[in-house]
Amino acid sequence: MKNAMSLKSYLALMAFLALGMAALPPAIAASQKIIDVVAEIPANSPQISVTILKITDGDPDQNPWTNSQEVDSMDFGQFTFLLADNSNAGIFFSNAGHCVVIFSESFGKPYDIMSSCQGITSGANSLSAGSFGLTPVYSETDKYVFPGGEKLNGPFPGNGANLGAPGPAVGDRLIYTSENAVATSKIIQAYYGFPPYKAGGIDPFPGYVPIQLTQAPGQYSGTVTLTISLK
Repeated sequence: MKNAMSLKSYLALMAFLALGMAALPPAIAASQKIIDVVAEIPANSPQISVTILKITDGDPDQNPWTNSQEVDSMDFGQFTFLLADNSNAGIFFSNAGHCVVIFSESFGKPYDIMSSCQGITSGANSLSAGSFGLTPVYSETDKYVFPGGEKLNGPFPGNGANLGAPGPAVGDRLIYTSENAVATSKIIQAYYGFPPYKAGGIDPFPGYVPIQLTQAPGQYSGTVTLTISLK
């Protein structure tokens, strides 16, 4: 009798559950919405930005970021003929130098960075073209700095990348040429100056022509144009 009652109770429970499940609302069918996404990558050619550092200590540590002043133009001030030991150099020169730090953005495209100067003049008078020097330099420790981080310049790239040779800044001069295939963004230093002879009378760069003490006095000026272009 006990077992029979248990069976009845079980059957009644199953019937109740079946009735309850039948009363549940039907499941909602799945749905979807497709949303279009649109974005555009602009057509870009390589670009540059620059920081100009004025150096008056001769850059003995070979680091233009120390003992320098950030400026907006290259002002070499009044030339002198006296060396640091107060001896006569026999020529005019400037104790100031300028390092133009060039930050390139390649967008992966091979590029050249050029410097162009048509001369430094005062009216009808011109400084000797070989007196104004340009020396390109690559530093692995230069870095791109952005909010939250920085990226080192790193080792000099291969695959056709090269620095321009030191020489007169007057004329069209190569500062840097990138890799021949997919080019990377790099930081290049370009030193400009009107230096004296080095110790022992050695030329400071190939093609050097000093400014003689007979040079006509006056305020001399000119421009330097930096250009980045596709190879």
